[in-house]
Order: sequence, then structure tokens, then C-alpha cells
Amino acid sequence: MRIVTGFLLISFVIVISLSCAEDNSLPAYESPSPSQPISPSSSSHPKIASWLSKKDQIIESQKPFDLITAAFFMPDEAKRIRETNPDTLLLAGLTTNWVWENENWKKTLTTFASHGRDKTLEIQDNMYLTKPNGEKCPFGWTSENWGHEEIYAMDPRNPEWVDLVVAYYKMVLEQPQHDGIIIDMVTETSLCQQAISDEEWITATKEVFRRIAEVNQNDKLVLFNAGKDFSEIDTYAEFFDGYFMENFMGEILKSSYEEGLQAANSNYIVIYAMDTDNTGIQDMNEMRLGLTLSLLNDNTYFAYDFGPRDHGQAWWFPEYEIELGNPLGTYYEKDDAYWRAFENGMVISSPNSSVQFSFDTVHTDVTTGNRSRTFTVDPGDGRVYLKAG
Repeated sequence: MRIVTGFLLISFVIVISLSCAEDNSLPAYESPSPSQPISPSSSSHPKIASWLSKKDQIIESQKPFDLITAAFFMPDEAKRIRETNPDTLLLAGLTTNWVWENENWKKTLTTFASHGRDKTLEIQDNMYLTKPNGEKCPFGWTSENWGHEEIYAMDPRNPEWVDLVVAYYKMVLEQPQHDGIIIDMVTETSLCQQAISDEEWITATKEVFRRIAEVNQNDKLVLFNAGKDFSEIDTYAEFFDGYFMENFMGEILKSSYEEGLQAANSNYIVIYAMDTDNTGIQDMNEMRLGLTLSLLNDNTYFAYDFGPRDHGQAWWFPEYEIELGNPLGTYYEKDDAYWRAFENGMVISSPNSSVQFSFDTVHTDVTTGNRSRTFTVDPGDGRVYLKAG
């Protein structure tokens, strides 16, 4: 277990309408398929995820995202999303250890947690972790430039707080439109060292996850936001099926391509959640490098958005549209790059070196549309080549 220091990524920018949440009853959800998927399905195209999605943009885009997370999916939202892709995995969730001091965000948590109850569950002052002087433990997230309020650490030992978050996840898990849950910012390090030790934090957090597992009666998927990589959450390995590598290969958490490749060598679902480091400047070489990495294995998804300050844009690129067919085997390393052959083409992911090569037949570079037998992939780039018809 590696202790995390300076974990500042807090992925919580949720766009959700509260109008339906105010209603004490939810409309029925009718699934468009006989059964809900519970694991990544084999796919002839890249598996694209949306991390803390802007649901209105996803629906309007009519793009076939394969995995989407949000605070909650209303039945009509799920139905519209699955009109585009019936196999889309929808995972909902928020927090187990922090509260954003945004009134709409807090109302979302307490409204769904209180669904069907006579008494509304509220966030109480005694639920917060506090320093010896009585002050709450802030994350330093507040920003006038971004319009973000502060985030504060919550006490995982407080039974009322635990009851509230478990009630929220129970409600989420009971909704048939949800394939599972997402728990954001899981960490093995105390979020307030002055109030609770790492050992106490881990013990209490495990109990929270155990409680959530108890209400997961249908054994739906559980994904964590690991931050950098698996080592940040391995203490809780028994409680999750997969995890997000947030800000993957970015400047904030500084995970590497090699760490991402190694992460896929497991039985976990892995989502490479890349972003623009909060700049909005899309680096297409880097995007393709992450995308092609995700195509080297079958248990991986790929996401690309603005960054931790504003997740979930419905960005869509031509490389997402490819139909590769079935893989013809596992990936292999050649010429300091990673290759994987498919029925309809070849994926080449080259993190470090320039690669020049020739095919036996004419192929099309999906990115440029160029048709040839000879191509070059620049270092820090990845390309997909389809057999020319």
C-alpha cells in the first residue's frame, strides 16, 4: 500500500436537474433490452466513457457512449441514452467522505438519500471532521475564478453520516436504470490528519464500503475513482469491480503510459480518464495515445474531457467511430511500440518512439484519411489503420 500525498483531484462537477428529485415517487423505468449488462461487453469499436457526464449534452449528441457516470439518472434520461446505445452502462454516485458546500449539490445528496422516508436526512455539523480548534477540514477547492465553493472532509466514523451516504447508494442501486455505482475520490490517506489517523480512516472507510456492499442486493458494478492508479485504493480491493485513473497522463497526477498499460493486466475494469488539465486545449496526439492504449486490452475504457474543474463534455472524435471487428489476439510489442491486430485493421500505440512500417495491403489512416501501405507514427501518438476495401 502506498500512501497518497497531496491528493487534490476532486471530481464532483455534477450537472443534474433537481426538479424530478423533489417528487417522492419516480416514474417506472422500462429497459430496452432483456437484461442489463454487468460487465464490459466485447465491442468492435473503442469503448468510450463519460466521467461525471453533462447528461443533456450526452443525450443531445446521440453518440453511443459505452459507460456514463453521473449523480443520478432519471428513468427518462436512461431511456433516451439507451435509444442510441442499448448496452450503455449507467453508473450513478457521489461521495462517501466529503461534502461540497454547494446548496444544489447537498440537496441532491439528501433528497435522493431521503427518498421514500418520512423524515428528510440532513447534513449535520457533527458529521464534519474538525481540527482541534473546531474548524472544518477544507480541501482548498474554493475558487472565485471557477465559481467553486469549498469542499470539506466528513467523518467516516460518524454513524449518522454513514447512514446518509448508505441510504443514498441504496436508493441508487435499487433503481433498475442503473447498472451500478461510482464512488468518487477514494483514498487510503486521512483527509484530515489532525482529526483522524490513516489507520482509523481506513478502518472506518472499509466499514462504509461494507455497508454499501450489503445494500447492493443485485451485485451491480462498483467503480471507484482511484486518482492516479490502483495503488491508491488497493486496501479496498474487495469492494470494487473497476476504477477510474483520473487525469491520466496529465500534469496534475502525473501517471504514465506504462502505469496505464500495467493497470490493464488485472481482472478490474480500468477507465483511462484523460483530460486537458483544465485548459480546454485538446491535444490530439495525446488523446489518440490514450485511446489506442485502451484498445490494447478488453477490460479498458477511454474518456477525454476538460478536466477536474469541469468534467463530462460530450466530446466525440472520428477515431471513436471505427469498427475494428474482433481482435485477432493479444497486443504485442515491436519497434518500441504496442500493436494489436483486429479483423478490420491494426492499432499502433507509440508512447516513446517514431515508428515507420509497411502493410502488405493498402490501409486507411482513420485520423487523416490517407490510404497507403507505408505509414509513420510519431512518438507520443497512436493511430488506427483500417484495411482499405
